[in-house]
Amino acid sequence: MRLAIVLIALPIILLNCVSQVYADRGTLPIMNVDVYGPGQKAIIAWNGEVERLILSTDLYASLETKVLELMPLPSEPILEMADFKSFQALQSLIMRKMPRTISPGYRGGLEIIFHEKIGAHDITVLKANSTEELSRFITDYTAKMGISNIPPVSEGAYAIFEDYLMRGFNYWVLDLVDIPSTTRSIEPIAYEFKSQTIYYPMKISATTKGPTRINLYLITPEPLNENNIPVKMQIAKYLPSNQNLQFKVSKEDLASIDLKIQRLFDGEAWFTALKYEGDTGNIDFDVEIPKSPAKCRSLSVNTDKNQYMSGEAVKITVNFTHLFPGCFEVAVVHFHQIRLEIVDSNGGTVQSWRWNTTTDMYRRVVWTAGRADNYTVRAGSYWSGERLEVKSQSFIKVIGSNPYGVYGLQYLILGVVIVVLCIIVRDILSHVPIKSWKAKIVSPSIPAYAQETPTHNRPYSPL
Repeated sequence: MRLAIVLIALPIILLNCVSQVYADRGTLPIMNVDVYGPGQKAIIAWNGEVERLILSTDLYASLETKVLELMPLPSEPILEMADFKSFQALQSLIMRKMPRTISPGYRGGLEIIFHEKIGAHDITVLKANSTEELSRFITDYTAKMGISNIPPVSEGAYAIFEDYLMRGFNYWVLDLVDIPSTTRSIEPIAYEFKSQTIYYPMKISATTKGPTRINLYLITPEPLNENNIPVKMQIAKYLPSNQNLQFKVSKEDLASIDLKIQRLFDGEAWFTALKYEGDTGNIDFDVEIPKSPAKCRSLSVNTDKNQYMSGEAVKITVNFTHLFPGCFEVAVVHFHQIRLEIVDSNGGTVQSWRWNTTTDMYRRVVWTAGRADNYTVRAGSYWSGERLEVKSQSFIKVIGSNPYGVYGLQYLILGVVIVVLCIIVRDILSHVPIKSWKAKIVSPSIPAYAQETPTHNRPYSPL
């Protein structure tokens, strides 16, 4: 039987969406035998301290051969055989949580497909402190297992080994599997280990080139925020509704998947499916999502005041802090695109600016409003121009060039009201007998003793 040793990117998981897709792996070839991996399926449960990973791969070769799968881990793992029923339960759960807008008979979405199952594992866990130790062990181990004529580890694979070891991933799981010439699903293995983050090694798959689709089933205490996942990944969606494949799972749901996963959580948890679509050569990251991501960047946008006249200059400042003390970034070539926009009350962009930076940035721009309106001044930082990192916004009001012109209508209405009130008062007063008022005012009451008989009624008395 011909033999081949293959550096398998164990972390690659395929969620078979719409059609079957294939993933390339990094390989260390021996003889002319090609090994293929139509799919890998994994369930990753993490409670903030312990991760349980259930993984199965689909492999076939042009000839019967052996495949050596490697997985770097942050701590010593506990390994045991798992069950295909975990994936079947997860598939049922995904279909049950399907949005109501999708017909129950719709089958074009997510499916976890298994081929004929085989159990052919020969697993070794080792701790390595250097790339030389790891490479030497692989050579000695495969020779011991009857695999000869092994070529030296390629420069690409050597660099990847070194990267993991330098980051503290000293534990490695080696799984030697017999592979037939027809596609088979390898019996699932459960890996349980301590981890400070949701961890999934993907960078190891970059030893080969080619298009691939990678999907991860994650179970976590809280829902994952899209801002916290690797920039080249995104939350998978139900098709054709385009709704995020993220939902809450009950204690009973967890138990149906795996009892030991259920025990990781106090009660309910959250399910999220992540995906990557692209070339394996572009996978230069691992999935490492902390429970409470530390705030390492900030962005602020401010204006010199809140209200302006039409035609007046609006002075806007943007201040971006690249990294706070104690924070660091993955050593990947990237930049931060700072976007500044002025949006009117209808949501239309009036003017915008963009800058690319790899460090702290301060900018001051001047904008002149052409018309009165309420405006939003907003800014955002985007990793390599793709994913939003941090954002900020301010609000301003622009009034007409003549401040009285804005309130002219109000003043006119007030004047009309005053005139109307004056007319009403005049009409009321016009109906009151003015003479009686005058009589009362001019002729007050006179005491009886002071009253005189009218002259025309007095008797005539000659002098």
